[in-house]
Amino acid sequence: MTKKILVVEDDPDNRHIVEKVLAVDGYTVVEAVDGIEALSKAQAERPDLILMDLALPNMDGWEATRR
Repeated sequence: MTKKILVVEDDPDNRHIVEKVLAVDGYTVVEAVDGIEALSKAQAERPDLILMDLALPNMDGWEATRR
C-alpha cells in the first residue's frame, strides 16, 4: 500500500519540487495551497503524513495544525 502525503505549500514552485521528489520515491501526494484547503484535504484524504508550510495565506500553518 502506498503512503499518502499532504503537502501544504502556497508557492507553486516549491510545491512542485516536493511533489516530484516524493512521487519518485513512490508516495501518493495530495496538495493544498493554504490552511483552509489543508483542513479540508486532511479530512477527505486522511494522509499518513502532512508537510505543512507555516506562512500561508488565509489561515497559517500554525492555526491549521492546531485545528
